Amino acid sequence: MLKCLNDVMQKVVLNKKKCTEIGNVINTLKFRQTFLERDFLKFDDTIENRMRLYFFSVAICHQTYNLADVKKNLFGWDYLEFVFMKIQKHNPELSDPEFLSKCSVEELKEKLAYVFAKNHSTNICTLDNLEERAGQMIEIGKFTNKKFNNSITNLIGQAKGFLLNEDNTGFYEFLPSLKVFSDPQRKKISFLLKLLIDTGLIKIKDPENLIPIMDYHMQRVLLRMGCVEVIDDKLKNDLIARKPMNSDKEIREACIEAMRIISRVSGFDVLKMNDLFWPLGRSCCNEITLCRTGKCEKSPCSLLSAIEFEKHNSCVFEDVCLGASNDEYLRYWQPVVETHFY
Repeated sequence: MLKCLNDVMQKVVLNKKKCTEIGNVINTLKFRQTFLERDFLKFDDTIENRMRLYFFSVAICHQTYNLADVKKNLFGWDYLEFVFMKIQKHNPELSDPEFLSKCSVEELKEKLAYVFAKNHSTNICTLDNLEERAGQMIEIGKFTNKKFNNSITNLIGQAKGFLLNEDNTGFYEFLPSLKVFSDPQRKKISFLLKLLIDTGLIKIKDPENLIPIMDYHMQRVLLRMGCVEVIDDKLKNDLIARKPMNSDKEIREACIEAMRIISRVSGFDVLKMNDLFWPLGRSCCNEITLCRTGKCEKSPCSLLSAIEFEKHNSCVFEDVCLGASNDEYLRYWQPVVETHFY
């Protein structure tokens, strides 16, 4: 069953039947508890220091295509986790709002280049857009310094566990006042909340208002699966050609709706979907696809850290994923957009 999302959004439609099929497969899977027991989520420190670590790492986590330490086999978010653990141990000032509020962009750029570089050699730092990321961290520092006495704990505490609140102090309401969290679809805020929930630092009182996390890996997977169908020929061709776009609004909103259906059918909450679709997209369904080659983009496969499998030489979604047998769907790529939203 295909469903147009609204009168304006005629370029994509939601395939509810396919979303249901995918959700039914997920219902049979078992998530590994050990995925939530990694050092980044379990390290021993004060609540404030842990809050700072998660807040700043999520804030600068966007467009991390190039971020890598190949020798350590760490890419994107995995490398961010690794570096922010080092920051917490050796350079805690880089997550201290008071320190950051007094930094210039140039000063912070140099410090970030240093901590994100192999052997501290800035000429091989793979964290790009340093000026943008430094500016975002400084903005957070000044905001927290001015309104929350340099405490990320106080900042987080303002929401009192609500996503939406009658006095507009919910996470989805006040955090977008920071440019780095201004995404209308609240991807970074939802991801931050997931980390804080997984670590036991917060509990959400109105989970029915949660917006599914949606990044580019997940959009690619949902397009290939057929959960979101592209009915506009130009958009379809642009996606396949990986042509830069001004906006991915239609596709991203459709993908979020698809994820809500999949979550409901699967029996797992919407944030848990991130533990499956994100590693699936970055490893099993990337440039290399498990369904066609029998191997994954990454070794070891990212998905194996989150989901239990007896064997992993074929994709668990092959029987219901359109891209597994249809070359046109397999050729889909995520929207190519310049954004700090994800």
